[in-house]
Amino acid sequence: MLITRVAHVLIVGVVATAVVAIVLVLRPETASHPPALEFQQVVNYSKYGVVDRIDAKGQVLTVHFRDGFDTKTQFGTDTHTFETSLPSGDNVAAVLAAAGVPSDSAGGPTVTVHQP
Repeated sequence: MLITRVAHVLIVGVVATAVVAIVLVLRPETASHPPALEFQQVVNYSKYGVVDRIDAKGQVLTVHFRDGFDTKTQFGTDTHTFETSLPSGDNVAAVLAAAGVPSDSAGGPTVTVHQP
């Protein structure tokens, strides 16, 4: 009788632990949005040539780092896709050019502007 109760408690504990682990790994807010970066960080990393492309939709930018760039060391995550906000009234291509970031034909990031 005592062994049966202990076994039931162990089974419930294992199931509860599995449920908690699944919830932590598959949180919807984490899965639906890439991690955030500051816009100035995007400009700086673009200067170093590690940003592959930037997709702009309104003021929201999705930044894709090159596959060979170690985002785990820099940002603590294995993802190569991040989000940032463009300062109001700015044009991403103009800001990058003013910062001295080369154009995509010269090895800089490809900038694509989508209609919001």
